[in-house]
Amino acid sequence: MASSTGNRVLSLSLLALSIAQANAAETTASSTKTEQDNADENMVVTATRYSQDADKIPGSIHVISEKELKQQTAVADDLTSVIANLVPGMTPSRQKLSTQGENLRGRTALIMVDGVPQNNPLRNGNRNGYTVDSSMLERVEVVQGASAVQGNGATGGIINYVTKSAKPGDHWKQTIGTRVTSNLKEDGTGGKVYYNLSQYDEDYDLFIGGAWEQQGLYYDGNGNPIGMNSIQGETQDSNATNFLAKGGYNFDGGNQRVSFSASRFKLQSNQNYVAVKGDWQNGVPGTVVKGTPSGDPTSNYAELYNFGYDHYDFLGGELKFQAFYQNFEAVYGQASWWPTPDKQYDQGAIVSTKKGFKLSYVKLDLLGLDDSWVIGLDGLEDSTKQKLTQSNRDVTPDMMYQSIAPFIQGDMLVTDSLRLSGGVRFENTRVKVANGQTLWGYGNGGHREVNIIGGEQTFSQAVFNAGAVYDFTPNVSSFVGFSQGFGLPDIGRVLRGNWIGGPGVDAPSGGHPIDFNTMPAVKPVVTDNYEVGLSYSNDKFFISGSTYMSIAKDGANLSLNKGGTYDVVRQRTDIKGYELSSTYHILPTTQLQALYSHVEGQVDTNQDGRVDSDMDLKNLSPDRLLVAMNHQFSDNWNGRVQYNHMFSRSKEQNDAGSAQKFDGYGLMDLSMFYNMKQYGRISVGIENLFNEQYINYFSQIRHHSAYYFSGRGRTFSLGYEVDF
Repeated sequence: MASSTGNRVLSLSLLALSIAQANAAETTASSTKTEQDNADENMVVTATRYSQDADKIPGSIHVISEKELKQQTAVADDLTSVIANLVPGMTPSRQKLSTQGENLRGRTALIMVDGVPQNNPLRNGNRNGYTVDSSMLERVEVVQGASAVQGNGATGGIINYVTKSAKPGDHWKQTIGTRVTSNLKEDGTGGKVYYNLSQYDEDYDLFIGGAWEQQGLYYDGNGNPIGMNSIQGETQDSNATNFLAKGGYNFDGGNQRVSFSASRFKLQSNQNYVAVKGDWQNGVPGTVVKGTPSGDPTSNYAELYNFGYDHYDFLGGELKFQAFYQNFEAVYGQASWWPTPDKQYDQGAIVSTKKGFKLSYVKLDLLGLDDSWVIGLDGLEDSTKQKLTQSNRDVTPDMMYQSIAPFIQGDMLVTDSLRLSGGVRFENTRVKVANGQTLWGYGNGGHREVNIIGGEQTFSQAVFNAGAVYDFTPNVSSFVGFSQGFGLPDIGRVLRGNWIGGPGVDAPSGGHPIDFNTMPAVKPVVTDNYEVGLSYSNDKFFISGSTYMSIAKDGANLSLNKGGTYDVVRQRTDIKGYELSSTYHILPTTQLQALYSHVEGQVDTNQDGRVDSDMDLKNLSPDRLLVAMNHQFSDNWNGRVQYNHMFSRSKEQNDAGSAQKFDGYGLMDLSMFYNMKQYGRISVGIENLFNEQYINYFSQIRHHSAYYFSGRGRTFSLGYEVDF
């Protein structure tokens, strides 16, 4: 069965390639990007809510361009791996559907698609990293460090996936692409086919994209199948589809514009393999055998509708309005839930619906100081529930999150060398919870099936940011910044109660109820982020460094309990670190790149207001060094080689948890690109070039046999893309 699947993927890919070549023979080479297009890549809106050069923002901003996306996805078509490779302070990718343990600077990142939040603020199921396909993306904007300018959840930073749009010069331009990935095993072949159509003129623009991907089985450096996380979900042995339609209409002489986009993404397991648990204590990683897992396939589904209105000359400024709707569902594998005394196994699902708006007014040069100002109002409503699909029991009651937040933000050039910026946002949040009851396997204080008393809690909080960018010389620049992030703890995890287990645990009935109205654990988390940075650049060389301190006086951390699940613990959390990055043009055709990151954290375990123990390594990333070289062999041929090294680290047993040890590893990747002009573009990628055998970071520090997995071994990819 696996072999025929691989043949179907290969056949579809070859069919797409032949169709593309036939059409390409009648076309000419596509035009290169204009200088204005390249300039636009340096403009970001994620950090300030208005278009701003990244070097004018007092903080660490990374814009991953479309070229860099292609370089990374040619090796591994996994957006979590792309971010982990190129953004300092990001934990290594788990290479799984679940993003549990993947943090930015030790805290949660707010993930967005075109400014629409993908995180579930009430019940974090760790599935927000897979809601869009890489072929639909134009760039990725990453803000590192706590930020509130985009709303709830960005205590560690913001990752905004910006989808493709039609560009000037696109006249019913069509792009078709295909990609085949294989580890040279009969059931280890996967493939992707995608298609883009774009049209642009002065009055309207249109973009339509579609992608289909099937992934085979992953193999490690020893040639063994990599184990599957049957509960949390997998990207291997899966099918994924993504459809995106996006367009806009300009009127009033170009002064006004309306736009609309619709996206549908679904990833689902093919159910061809059954997980075989590993043994973390003896260093035996998990694997799989052929078979059909129990229950329905694990899956991710995200449906998004986005409407925009822009008035570019409204009272001398720009008025922007965005309204959105998202429907999300994550289905997990069968697990031991004990919903009733006579039923042990069931499947969990998290369903969430978001609707909201963003209204802002931008005014430039109000003071004649090259200044920019924005005032606005954001609103969001999120309805979320965790349920069991087989017994139709609720894991959590119905929960609703409502937020209304006015804000103001601005910056100005006070001297030729000094730019100041600052802003404030007023978060007004309401959380509503319905009445309910915990499952039989969960409860409170050792009691089963306790009642959940629903109700409502409201919170109001002003969060600030302030900073300065100072240019010592045209080549030397510095920044200092303070920013606050605002986020909720995992309220759904608290409401479902603590794990008790099955019949082996004698738990009396009639325990104290869980009263949401008096629950202090649901109070928001406010994070203070301090950062200082310095950079130098000239025609050939660029280097930058920053150091930061992140403090949450009433943080919400996950603590592993005896039942193997996590509880929410409120405690002070201090995180600090530093990051270095540089590029050097040895020759006009050769560029070297390097980055290094270090992060560490401490927590307050005795509630005396002072940190006293090291953080669980699950919340942190190891020290990491990336060294890469890009080389242009000719006008049509270029390549990249990169080496990523994760350094060993450990945590002694203390009040914050058991001892942990991570044995570091290094991985080398290679990618090559050849442009055949009107006949298309070819890419070749090799992941883990030297076939290193390693246990991934999360598996090493999780200390659970069901989560003990090897990383991917040597994997080959061949891609083809053509415009016509």
